[in-house]
Amino acid sequence: MPQISASSHKRPRKLWWLVGLILFALFAVLQMPAAWLLEKYAPDTPYVQHVSGNIWQGSAIWQMPLSATPLTGMAEWSWQPWHLLFGKLGAEVNINSEQTRLTGQVKIGLSSWQIDDLSGNIAPETLASVVDWQLPNTPIQVNNVSLKRQSGSQEEGSDSDKNLSGFSQADGQLTWVGGEVGYPSGGKVFYITMPALRAELSTEQKSNKNLLHINLLNNQDKRLGDLYLDGDNMLDVSLTQRLLENMPEYKGQAPQDTPVVSVRQPLLNGLGTR
Repeated sequence: MPQISASSHKRPRKLWWLVGLILFALFAVLQMPAAWLLEKYAPDTPYVQHVSGNIWQGSAIWQMPLSATPLTGMAEWSWQPWHLLFGKLGAEVNINSEQTRLTGQVKIGLSSWQIDDLSGNIAPETLASVVDWQLPNTPIQVNNVSLKRQSGSQEEGSDSDKNLSGFSQADGQLTWVGGEVGYPSGGKVFYITMPALRAELSTEQKSNKNLLHINLLNNQDKRLGDLYLDGDNMLDVSLTQRLLENMPEYKGQAPQDTPVVSVRQPLLNGLGTR
């Protein structure tokens, strides 16, 4: 009897076989070519090209038709498996486009996505691809920006905003030294000397929606304007008298904190043109 018991302990148990099979299957999935997965699950994606690597680590060239000259760049990722413990896919991501360099973490859940600790700079060449303006040769600095956006609707009778679609978390700031900006309107180019400013990110709830709030401030913490982005990618822009005073052709008179320009428009509506 003792000899039989000893030999039985030397045999691999079924549990260890199961663990081994799970690890092997996970390793096989992680080694799948990223290009094959993209072709299988998103074959008609026009914005991603030339994918290389696998799920664990890889890169892709992306393109966005925001203007006559599409904005192109490269994204590199490195998978972070511990986020699976929280029911999310997470990766360290590097984004490059000309002189633009951004690094941060991307996490994707069943009904949400988020960006954590995004830092770097957005080059003026990248900005020129987004807006048809004459811009100074100064980059925008991105400092520890974190965003969380979720989809869903608030349950009837609930006072909690956790189920609202839109931006549920936002933090960090953008800084810009400014300079002369020329923007076309009505066949004419208007110029404004943008002061050094920073954009503080937060969230705000309005009209039963969770909005991303971008508060524009000068170096003296004086209000220059506000931007609001909702879950439908509609952007509300409000600019104050203090900012418009930097425009030579502007002759308006109002207290400096008064909003004098209000515009509502889709964000990056050029993406829908192709």
